[in-house]
Amino acid sequence: MRNIFAALMLGLFVAGCGGTQPLATPPTPAPQFPAATKAALDGAVSQWLATFKAPGVVVGIWTPGGSYVTAKGVSNVATGDPMGTGDHFRIGSITKTFTITVLLQLADEKVINLDDPVSKYVSYVPNGRNITLRQMANMTSGLFNYSEDPGFFKEITTNPNRVWTPRELIDLALAHEPYFAPGKGIHYSNTNTVILGTIIESLTHEPIAQVFQERIFTPLGLTNTTWPTTAAMPVPYAHGITNQTASGKTGDATYINPSWAFTAGQMISNLNDLHVWVDSYTQGTLISPAMQQQRLQWIPKPGNPNIRYGLGIGYFNGWLGHTGELPGYNCGAFYLPSADATIVIEVNSDIGAGGQNPAPALFQDLAKIVTPNDLPY
Repeated sequence: MRNIFAALMLGLFVAGCGGTQPLATPPTPAPQFPAATKAALDGAVSQWLATFKAPGVVVGIWTPGGSYVTAKGVSNVATGDPMGTGDHFRIGSITKTFTITVLLQLADEKVINLDDPVSKYVSYVPNGRNITLRQMANMTSGLFNYSEDPGFFKEITTNPNRVWTPRELIDLALAHEPYFAPGKGIHYSNTNTVILGTIIESLTHEPIAQVFQERIFTPLGLTNTTWPTTAAMPVPYAHGITNQTASGKTGDATYINPSWAFTAGQMISNLNDLHVWVDSYTQGTLISPAMQQQRLQWIPKPGNPNIRYGLGIGYFNGWLGHTGELPGYNCGAFYLPSADATIVIEVNSDIGAGGQNPAPALFQDLAKIVTPNDLPY
C-alpha cells in the first residue's frame, strides 16, 4: 500500500519583521480570461476530474491577463452537496511554509541564527551539535521521517482519533538511524518541521496557534486559515476521501485527528486565503529582503535541477510554492514571479492516477494553458 504519510505529500519530490505589518489588502480581482481561455481551462479541469475521479476540486488562477475561479464536483460524496469556492480544506504540508516563515522572522529579530546548532535549543536530538536550524528547514538534516515508521501508518488508520503530542512524533523518528550525515543529502522529513515548531513555541513562550495568529493570520487578514485543536472542520468544508485506510478500501478521512502532523501539516485554509498567502511568502512580505534571499537558496532534487527545495518552499522550474497532502486532501499553491501568475488548487481526495498525485497533475495541465512557456514539471 502506498504511504502518503511519508511526506504529507510534497509534490516537489514526486514530480525585525514579526507580526507588526499592517493588514494586507485582498488581491484586486482581475478580469476573467477571454472566453476561449476559460473554455480551455474548463475542459482541462473536467478531463482531470474524469481521470482522477476525485469528488471535487476548487481552482483559482490569477494573472495580469485574466483570472479564473471555479468549484466543480461535490464537497461531500454522501450528501452530494456541491463544492464551493469558499470551502475549507486541510492543507497538509503547506503548513510548513507558515512554520518556516516564523523561523525566518525570528532570525530577522536576532532571536535565532539559521546556522545555530539545534542542540542550542533542544538536547534530545542525536548529533544535534552538528545539525543546524537551516538544515532542518531545507531538509538536509538527515533526520528520519517519523511518518515513514513502519507502525505509524497502521496506528493512524486504526486509531484515527488519537491525539499525538509533538514529542511522541519526534521520539518515533529518533528511534531510527538518520538517512545520512547532516548536510550530506536531502530527504523530505516531517520530523524537521515538527522539531522547529517546538523550538518556536519555546522561544516565543506561546502556543503555535497564537504565534501564527499574531505573526501571519492577523497581519495578512487570513480569516479562513486556522490551527485546528480537534478533528472538527470550520463550516463550510469539503469532506476528503482516501484509500489509505486499514482495509485498503476508499473511505472518508475528514475527521482523522490532524495532531499527527503538527507544524509539518496540521492547518486548514481556503482558496482566497491561500491566494493571499502564497503571494506573500513567495515574495517575502513578512520578512526582510535579506532573509527572503536566505529562503530562496535552493537545494536541487538529485537528477533534476529544475525541481528544488529552499527553506520551507519549493521551486518548480520557476514556479514557487508548496503542495500539501493529508489523507483525503491534496492541495497546492504556486506563484510564478516572471509572469506574476498564481495558481491555487484544492482537491478533496488524495487518490492518485497514472503515477501522479491529484494537485500536481492538475497544476501542470493548467499551466499548459495560462503559462505554456513555464511548465512546472
